[in-house]
Amino acid sequence: MTSTSQKPLVLYIDGNDFNQRLVRKILEPEGFLVESAGDGLQGIKKAIDLVPDLMLLELNLPYVDGLGVTMKVKSMPSLEHIPVVALTSKRARDDQERALASGCDGIVEKPIDVHRFAGRIKELLEGRREGHRAINKTQMLRDFSASLVDQLREKVEQLEQANRELAGRKAEIKDAYERSQKANLDLKRINKLKENIIAITSHELRTPLSLAVGYLDVLNRGMVGTVNEEQQELLRVSLEGLGRISSLIDRIGDLSRIEKKKIPYEFKVVDLNQVFHRAYSGYKIFLQLRAIDFQLELSKEPLWVRCDENMLEQVFANLLKNALCYTRDGGKLTAKSWIDSGRIHFSLQDTGIGMSAEDLDQIFEDFYQVHDHTYHKTGTFEFMTRGIGVGLTFCKGILEEMGGTIWASSDGLDKGSTFTLYLPQVEQNESVATA
Repeated sequence: MTSTSQKPLVLYIDGNDFNQRLVRKILEPEGFLVESAGDGLQGIKKAIDLVPDLMLLELNLPYVDGLGVTMKVKSMPSLEHIPVVALTSKRARDDQERALASGCDGIVEKPIDVHRFAGRIKELLEGRREGHRAINKTQMLRDFSASLVDQLREKVEQLEQANRELAGRKAEIKDAYERSQKANLDLKRINKLKENIIAITSHELRTPLSLAVGYLDVLNRGMVGTVNEEQQELLRVSLEGLGRISSLIDRIGDLSRIEKKKIPYEFKVVDLNQVFHRAYSGYKIFLQLRAIDFQLELSKEPLWVRCDENMLEQVFANLLKNALCYTRDGGKLTAKSWIDSGRIHFSLQDTGIGMSAEDLDQIFEDFYQVHDHTYHKTGTFEFMTRGIGVGLTFCKGILEEMGGTIWASSDGLDKGSTFTLYLPQVEQNESVATA
């Protein structure tokens, strides 16, 4: 459609960007408007939408070739008056004949003569047409129809191949889905088995443990006879060992209750810094014995959070013990707290053994431990003393119940670790409810 400025509109169809730029560079200075299309289907659509004054096209086009585009355009009453010009090689006489037989109104030979090209287009716009020079037009149209059939067959074969590939991928996806469902069921069974083992083991251990503690206490108090100093020391050591077992059973039970959301919480608004100081006070002596430099960089202003105070103190105690056990004597710990975007943040950074990327992905899973469990060392707070791998799981579960979370970071083995948590910030006078 000619624009309001009376500049003729040429639609050029060619999949080559360089050719598109060349034609535009030649024709636009000569007073033409040039629109481009990259394939036959796009060219037909643009011709319908724009109704150009002239169409210029290559014969070798994606999807629908130039001959097919010409026949489609010439079959449409709204477009049949538009002159269609084919670009062909000087030596490709057969292509020229086929183009004219399909309905093209003119031929422009390639390579384009930049001096004559614009004039040639003007001649065709003014009505100059080229007659068909083929002796056997019927044969040429028959050959063209055969080529269209070949193109259609090729497209059908491509679609069938694509359908076969799609069916194969669909089967693979179905098989993968079925395997994932089976794995999910297996995982659920394993988790249920783990829960049952934990519950049964805890229950079965408590009764004989209570009896053993009771009998040893009776002996230690001399209630069934005099006990000498050597015997008292043996009884004391035995009671301490049984106490650690009892504590271990309690921790496993707490983990199970967290997973089942059966821990009763008593929420209130407290200052996070004060809760940490209470946990920290119980570890000062061990930090001094291990010659660990402890740096406090806590916020000077109160950091009000809504939480179960005792549970939050246990979280801090677990983090401190964890840092102590994985940091060598003479190392350094740094505790920080701050406010950011309505959240109270706390971090504990150590100069300990660090973690690999694999450790970071699994560190909060039940019973996971950094380094080989065969090097497990039982003790209190010595270097590489470890529990059973439930402390961090406990921390994560508790914090999530209080609306926060925790994560770990490390630059790698022997490069230290940092544990960071956050809880929502609240106002000091905010009311709370018991959960």
